[in-house]
Amino acid sequence: MFSVGCVQADATQSPPKKSAEKSNTQQKEAEANEEREFQALKHLAAAQSHLERGEEQEALEEYYKAALANPSDKKVVMEVVQRLVVNRQRDKAFKLLVEATKSPAAPAELHGLLAASYLEKKKPDLAKQSAQQAINKSPKSIVGYKAMMQVYRYEIQKGEQRINQIRGVIDKALKQKEVTAPFKIELALMMAGYLSLEKDAGKDFKPRIIELLDSARGSKPEKPAQLGQIAQAYRMAGAHKQAAAAMESLLKALPDSAEILLETAREHALAGDLDQAKLHLEAMTKKFPRNWRGHQLLAAIAMDKEEYELAEKHYREVIKLNSRMESVYYDLVSSLLAADKIDKAQEALKMARTRFNPNFMQAYFSAMIQLEKKEYLKAHTELLEAEKLAKKAEPNRLTHILYFQLGSTAERAKKYKDAEKFFRQSIEMEPNYATALNYLGYMWADRNENLKEAEEFIRRALKESPDNPAYQDSLAWVYYRRGEFKKALEWQLKALKNSEEPDPEILLHLGQIYGALKDKVNARKYLNEASKIEDTEDDVKAKIQKKLKELD
Repeated sequence: MFSVGCVQADATQSPPKKSAEKSNTQQKEAEANEEREFQALKHLAAAQSHLERGEEQEALEEYYKAALANPSDKKVVMEVVQRLVVNRQRDKAFKLLVEATKSPAAPAELHGLLAASYLEKKKPDLAKQSAQQAINKSPKSIVGYKAMMQVYRYEIQKGEQRINQIRGVIDKALKQKEVTAPFKIELALMMAGYLSLEKDAGKDFKPRIIELLDSARGSKPEKPAQLGQIAQAYRMAGAHKQAAAAMESLLKALPDSAEILLETAREHALAGDLDQAKLHLEAMTKKFPRNWRGHQLLAAIAMDKEEYELAEKHYREVIKLNSRMESVYYDLVSSLLAADKIDKAQEALKMARTRFNPNFMQAYFSAMIQLEKKEYLKAHTELLEAEKLAKKAEPNRLTHILYFQLGSTAERAKKYKDAEKFFRQSIEMEPNYATALNYLGYMWADRNENLKEAEEFIRRALKESPDNPAYQDSLAWVYYRRGEFKKALEWQLKALKNSEEPDPEILLHLGQIYGALKDKVNARKYLNEASKIEDTEDDVKAKIQKKLKELD
């Protein structure tokens, strides 16, 4: 039987043995670490020697061996992985990441890089595991969330449904508190990217994106890359005023960048501050006189402000600096047509035709020029040519707008059957296209034919725009043709009330309706008002004068 004293003696003698074992293990681990560090330093020194002799591939091999010798050294591993990727040795980079992430101490960044490597090898399940490891390692680092987003986007491209999973990643990231400004910026970019997958999320996401970015800007980031990311995320969220402010900060950091000057101006323009945009662009064109993009945006701003001569000047400057840019020739034609410079527009189009192969835009703008000259048959013929060219090379140009224009030019050229065909084609492509519905309905009413379908089409147009005076006038004319003059008057008075400016056709029709109702006083009143309006089409003027004579 052991005494208490003996037991106590035994108890006091046992721990030193365990402590000695532990100390021995720690010593061995320390020695192993020292050996790894020694081997890594030896290979790093060898790499440096190879670099000094210009032996880049040999140096890269030594860097690789250094990282493998001590994969727990995050800094070395990250640098070597980058070197391997740049030199297109992705398999070695992948092997190194696999080894490095075996260590429990491997940081989230390495797991994130491994996720990207797995994705390159088309192994999304393993990529997902690595991304999750990155999130688990450091939930306040954006690395893991970004890696997981990339995996889910990859799976979406392969036809999988991953919208809910992506939303889950974002929600998890949003729950993190006291995160850094870079985390907020990257998360905002992730959320903005998500909007391209689920547009209905905008109402919920956009305010939160802006809140994240406002918070990040509050920390006053100075790195140009971060300022650029902030501006990009604001832009993607449609917050152009804030994007412009972020670009201004970036411009202060990099004042000699033509691209940043241009983007700053563009954001001001999108935010509606055209004067500020113009100031930046004028500074840009002065500082970088050979950069045509500044002139192009200045021309667009001038067009928006209806300063057509200024637009023409800048478009011509773009052509002088970049004569191979075909689209700007048609922009020039547009500015000249807007300024009623028909002959100059024709010259500009001729210049495009001598430099570029025949295409849709040439035929289309030729039609627009003929339309301005009131050569309706020629305009219609040119649009038919545009349609033909689009069918061959640019089928995306075959829109409901084009077929509406084919219909309207045919109608003006008095090719009514063709007009009906093209209007129907336009409506078939876009059933709620009110302009075509009304135009065709009115054409029938004006010709006193197909009145039932005319009413149906005009009412469909009114459903899209109930207070549109042109559509109300059309419906009134349907009733007039049917002899339902009181109903016609009711709708014609609505059209008159909703007209922002006196319209000669609405006044003419009102005079005609009052005439049909035997109210010569009001008929004469509105016909006289119609006759006093300047810039009235010749055929309408003739109708007004004819109706006035009939009242005498």
